[in-house]
Amino acid sequence: MNNINCMLNETAKKLVDEITKNLAASKESISSSFGELLSLLIDKLQLSQDKKFVFVLLGKTGVGKSSTVNSLLNQEIAPVGKYDATTMEVQEYEHEINGVKCSIIDTPGLCDDIPEKGNNQKYIELIQNQVKQIDLLWFVTRLDDARVGEDEKKGIQIISEAFTPQVWEHSVIIFTRANKADDYLEELRERTKRIRDEIAKHTGHEVANRIPAVAVDNKSQTTPDGKRWLEELYTQVFITMSQKGAIPFLMATAPRINKTNRDPNWNFYNQSEFKNQDKEDENSEFNANNFIFDSIQKELIKKKIIEVIPALAAAGVTIGAVVGGPIGAAIGGAVGAAVGSIFYFLN
Repeated sequence: MNNINCMLNETAKKLVDEITKNLAASKESISSSFGELLSLLIDKLQLSQDKKFVFVLLGKTGVGKSSTVNSLLNQEIAPVGKYDATTMEVQEYEHEINGVKCSIIDTPGLCDDIPEKGNNQKYIELIQNQVKQIDLLWFVTRLDDARVGEDEKKGIQIISEAFTPQVWEHSVIIFTRANKADDYLEELRERTKRIRDEIAKHTGHEVANRIPAVAVDNKSQTTPDGKRWLEELYTQVFITMSQKGAIPFLMATAPRINKTNRDPNWNFYNQSEFKNQDKEDENSEFNANNFIFDSIQKELIKKKIIEVIPALAAAGVTIGAVVGGPIGAAIGGAVGAAVGSIFYFLN
């Protein structure tokens, strides 16, 4: 591990030297403190590049679990099913996004009213044997369902017993079919309370009441109150997930965050990394591939980034997106995109 760290440090220093020369050629400057920060950041991201993030999905079959994950990651990672679950199983879908690995683990049958009743212990052992890492637990349910069903209560109980109630400390409640609600805001408040109350039976209210809830609609950009839900989902997923999974998740999604802040006029700009993504964006009716965060979301994400990379807070440096974008592009790949995104949120 020490040899690997030395190699990464040397790579980071070479990249910083190269970027410094290009900045000088463009009549910009880079301070020694910023150079140290950049070198540290590159090291941290390079060490995280081979790691992965893992999402576990809990909810009835057909509520939109796969569709919502696919919307967030802009990839068809989890297949969208058309039929009801008939047995309890664990399905893992592995994928790579922007050079970063991820696993989406679905638990079909766990929240469904299937014939195999009275086998909770078997289900617990099955999940424990197949799921070794959880960076975020997604509890997905329809907003237009009036109550917490017995099958959903069973799923909450089994997950709590399989991984201890602490699993809910890194979880998010997601309500699908937001536009089907008769009274959107009232139903969102009431459904959130009911789900949290059910989870609180296993965790206590202190933990349950901290679980964020997000309403989504995979057929629309906005919820009935006119707000974009994709950025809110991203924000709550990122700030709630484990520290271990946060950096790989950021690296996987980074090109869609800082993309609009890259300046193609920089002479060391590397466009090849993002050429295919740009073509997709040009063909998109509303440029849905990119995230458009508001100031509150940016601040929450910034706090999480500083939490997982404490040196950013110690450095006390605010870097503009105009600097971050070109520097990230110069580094290239997943690491470069993540550098650019981090500077974007520090702005």
